[in-house]
This record gives sequence, C-alpha cells and structure tokens, in this order.
Amino acid sequence: MRKQGIISISIGVLWLVVMIFFATIGNYHYERDYESYWNLAEKASTIQQKAVYIDKFVSEFKGKGFDGDYNAVFFKTPDNSFDKNMEALQSLKTRLDEIQKMNVASFEYQTAIQQITAQEQGEAQAMLDVFSGIWWKNSYIFLWDWVAGIEIICSILLIAIGFVKIGGGLKKINQAMKDAERQRLLSKLG
Repeated sequence: MRKQGIISISIGVLWLVVMIFFATIGNYHYERDYESYWNLAEKASTIQQKAVYIDKFVSEFKGKGFDGDYNAVFFKTPDNSFDKNMEALQSLKTRLDEIQKMNVASFEYQTAIQQITAQEQGEAQAMLDVFSGIWWKNSYIFLWDWVAGIEIICSILLIAIGFVKIGGGLKKINQAMKDAERQRLLSKLG
C-alpha cells in the first residue's frame, strides 16, 4: 500500500508541476503576442498611439483560426463569441479613428477621450476575458477554464489518496484515531 501511495502522490505532484510549467509558458506567449498591445494602448496618452496599439492587438488575432469560435463548449452565446467581441473591438477602433479627426482643444475631443478611457479600463475586461479564454482553449485546452479546475481537483485527490495509502488505508487511520481517542480518555480518568 505504501508503494501505491507514493506513486499516487508522485503522479499528483508531477501533474501540478506540468500544469504550472505550461501555464507559465502560455502566460508568457499570450502576454507577448496579444495582451501587451492592449496594455500599451491603455497606457498611451494620445488617441493616435492608442489606435496604433489597438490595431496591433486586432491584427494579432486576425487569421489565427479564432473566427467562429467561442469561449465555451456547451453554453455558447453572443457574449462569449469571438466574432461578436471582435465586432465590439472594431467599433472601439472606429471610434478612435473618428476622435483622431477632432480638434484636440475641443470639448467634444475631451469627452471622447474620457469615454474611451472608461471603456478601456472597465467595460473592456469582459471582452478581453473572452479573447484570452478562446486563446487558451485553442492553445492549451488542458489549462483552459473549468478543464484546468477539474485537473487540479483530480491532482489534489491523487495526493490525498496517496497520503491515505501511505498511512495504511482508511481502516488503519480510523483505528489509529480511535486508539488515540481511547488513550486521551484513559489519561483523563487515570
């Protein structure tokens, strides 16, 4: 039983290490190829610079096979659709192009800047989560959303089962707990 316990713990720990390794690589690739352009767009202080980075963000997703995909397997909705979220992103890009034509000193320009900044900082997060989720589903499905959650639970269960087996099994552990309780009661009486 002890050998089975060690094997179970080893498999559970090894799988968690593999997941961490690939999650680190995946995070780096997503950050480098996609998310960094969005982050730079948020940091840019001019509409022109924001537009350049958003163009790069959009162009990185184009032609990568994400068209028609969803950040879901079972419950597909327009909200988790790559195409619909890309349309929303394109509307943001169109708005940036319109703002570039405005007079920088005008009230209209200042209002437009505030709207774009608010959209980037708050409302866009759900859209970015869809893009990120679709990328993970296509690139590292074993690390995507609920699939990764199931794997983590299974790994933890394997580790727990391994410790139980090393301890001699549930019967032996249960008996040891009863013996300890009996000793505790005897020491109180005696």
